[in-house]
Amino acid sequence: MSYVIFSDSGSDYSDLLAKEKNVKIIPLSFIVRGKEYNVNNEEVMKETYQAMRNKESVKTSCANVYTISQMLEEELKKGNDVLYLAFSSGLSATYQNGVEACEGLRKKYPDRKIIIIDTLSASLGQGLLLTYACEFRDQGESIEDVSNFIEANKLRMSHLFTVDEMFSLYNGGRISKSTYLVAQVAKIKPIMHMDDEGKLTAIGKVIGRKKSINTIINKVVETIDEPEKQIIYISHGDCLEEAKYIKDELNKRIKVKDIYIGYIGPVIGGHSGPGTLAVFYFSKHRI
Repeated sequence: MSYVIFSDSGSDYSDLLAKEKNVKIIPLSFIVRGKEYNVNNEEVMKETYQAMRNKESVKTSCANVYTISQMLEEELKKGNDVLYLAFSSGLSATYQNGVEACEGLRKKYPDRKIIIIDTLSASLGQGLLLTYACEFRDQGESIEDVSNFIEANKLRMSHLFTVDEMFSLYNGGRISKSTYLVAQVAKIKPIMHMDDEGKLTAIGKVIGRKKSINTIINKVVETIDEPEKQIIYISHGDCLEEAKYIKDELNKRIKVKDIYIGYIGPVIGGHSGPGTLAVFYFSKHRI
């Protein structure tokens, strides 16, 4: 019996990447300049980041129970099992809605295997877990073996990131007005990560953009586990050249299987803002 892997747009998987890896992406919608979107292509992302540079708000919403149920059921009707790697429960209600959807579908399709995992990850950290799941599926691993691997290793998936400006964090209620104003004047750049509860937290701060980027590079080099066996994902908030700089520096200092660069989609970018940079990789434990 075959199975289909699902994720959601919290993974920042582009439409092109999803097609290449043969996964189904459940959309989280967002509103930019009064228009609602649920796609993840470059044209929409550039418009979204330009709006944010103009200090316009981006409103986002989680995937609802109905949408998740409808998309999973399409595959269940075909006789397929489903594995859903969901956006961190620490950042979105999408996972809880997915649990409710799966409970209903298990009653309707008692002979199907329906597995949902709270990845406790986001952006291309969630996306990198998804990529490994796809690789194991393509190698013939069972749905149970793939889900067990993700559960056993998800808290090894490190997320290191920094933001260029804090307006989006302030506008979204993530930081106070006083913190925002002080950071603007002093040019403070936070170093942040995803904690074991799947929430974004600061682990340090530095003065200046260049130093924040190099701090992340150094941290990756210091903490990556068996780099020669790894793929690294880098995501960016419409700042491709700086993402390429990170890739080049990492390639100079460590040997890895591959490094992939992708956009931070509007669902996450709407809260982190333009100029966000993030690196995702396996360490011995979450950094």
